[in-house]
Amino acid sequence: MDASTYRVLVIGGEAAAPLLAAGGSEGGDKAEFDLSRASTIAEARRRLETASYDTILMNLASSQVAAAFPEELYALASASPVVLFNQSADGHDGAGQARLRLPLGAPATRALSAESHRHFGQLLEAVPDALIVTNQDNEVAFVNRAAHELFGKARDDFIGERVSFAVSEGAVSEIEVYRGKDVRRCELRVSRCEWEGAPAQLLLIQDVTEQKRLNEELRQSQKMEAVGVLAGGIAHDFNNLLVVMMIYAEMLREECLGDDPRLPDVMELIKAIERGRDLTRQLLAFSRKQPATPTLLDLGATLADLQKMFRRLLPSNIEISIDVEEQSWPVIADRVQVEQLIMNLALNARDAMPSGGQLTIRLANRTIQCGDEGMEPGDYVMMTVSDTGTGIPPDDLDRIFDPFFTTKVRGGGTGLGLATCYGIVKQAGGSIAVRSAIGEGTSFIVLLPRANETIQTEAAPAPPVQQARGGERILLVEDNSLAQRATAAMLTRAGYSVQSTSNGEEALRFLREHADAVDLVLSDVVMPRLSGPELARQLAVSHPDLPVLFMTGYSNDPIIADAGEHRIGGRRTIMKPFKREDLLAFISDAIERKRCAEAS
Repeated sequence: MDASTYRVLVIGGEAAAPLLAAGGSEGGDKAEFDLSRASTIAEARRRLETASYDTILMNLASSQVAAAFPEELYALASASPVVLFNQSADGHDGAGQARLRLPLGAPATRALSAESHRHFGQLLEAVPDALIVTNQDNEVAFVNRAAHELFGKARDDFIGERVSFAVSEGAVSEIEVYRGKDVRRCELRVSRCEWEGAPAQLLLIQDVTEQKRLNEELRQSQKMEAVGVLAGGIAHDFNNLLVVMMIYAEMLREECLGDDPRLPDVMELIKAIERGRDLTRQLLAFSRKQPATPTLLDLGATLADLQKMFRRLLPSNIEISIDVEEQSWPVIADRVQVEQLIMNLALNARDAMPSGGQLTIRLANRTIQCGDEGMEPGDYVMMTVSDTGTGIPPDDLDRIFDPFFTTKVRGGGTGLGLATCYGIVKQAGGSIAVRSAIGEGTSFIVLLPRANETIQTEAAPAPPVQQARGGERILLVEDNSLAQRATAAMLTRAGYSVQSTSNGEEALRFLREHADAVDLVLSDVVMPRLSGPELARQLAVSHPDLPVLFMTGYSNDPIIADAGEHRIGGRRTIMKPFKREDLLAFISDAIERKRCAEAS
């Protein structure tokens, strides 16, 4: 059989010459070779563009050759088998044995080997994590596509580069990969392996940036939820104390007639109680238990309405810039709470710029894709409040929304301003984030969901307030003994007949024994054994005509504000701490409504 001539492209030096001299199938004819050599991938690319070859050999022992055969060269090589080998110039591997025999008499076997290599390469390329193989000299011998994308480097720039990681085999180490301004947080695992017959290291780098972000958001959310529950509980206890103080202070004020010298002191006491009430309302806002009246809002119009107030509250050395995108989307939120949110952020910016600066408020429509900003995909209105102030230290950023945490000097703030902002935004279904750099300033980014449907709330005309007539029988249900005694005393002074119980179960027992002895039930909401809402549900069955009113400083049930009234489970509610005249009008109006219903 005549000898065949094979066109062979050898990439990576002279090492293939002795190997080819021994080539041929066992028992087959010797082959004649037409050898072309390329010392680099770039040179191989040029040759493949101008000629075709029966076989392509790539010697991985050459530091000039990439361990991975670039995909574009596969296309140029067409159907030619590509064989990778790792061999020194004497044609032997580290064990002293020739590592490659080229069975030229069996082209199908050669093709199968090339196809297996192609499949293996495709498998490595499909791995979503970055893979890097380094030799014994810590030189990069292989990188997959994910590594190229993670580091932002061309493959050819990787090969031969020396890398070193102080990581024990099998251990997991956290590393940061910097690519311009983008920082990716990764986990690195190192294990031993063989690469082309020689000892090597496999570096597996997993990008966990998104996972870390989600974990941190979950941890922050859980922390804020726990602190919110604590804040709500504190507000509940404080409001019970404040309502006692308010009741007795107002009873004392009634006794101070004319020029009684005690009257100024009593009035100062009432003012102090009202300031305490305002603090507990901020706690309730943080815990998302503050009554809200959701309405359709145009934030651009809201900002326009607040501009004059900004100018009065901010010093002249602070320049104010408001930039509102045309046709900004509406949102659904409580108008008063949103105004409080904006003012709190503006005042926070003012305090961060004692020497003056720039306050910028921007409003823009934003469509969130999956995973962006930690929000559900959808349309949002983004409000950014930025200052050019002192900035927030990095160690404080994780706590900036915590209740009672403040970066201001002692006495400079309560630490509830930003906590209130957090609660308002969360109650509206949005998110708030902060970005800050020392000496450059701070930006607060608020995202509120776009309103997809119009809420039209027509304020019902307020019913005429009836003066307390006295003589009606009230069942008072209050678990706090101080608040119970103070409320009972005030109602008794007003002329009502009061029967007090400490929880819902006691109230039910009393009503079973005295079914016709009560004209109205005034109940706290959060109580042991049987809560106010559950008591109301049972009374709706057993005493459907008996009015039930709630009083509360905190509720696990949603408090809905509607047409100037607060409601829990459809029942009218008065918020603690209340004033005497407000409670009496609240009760008198309910009794009058009952009488009107009975008369009709």
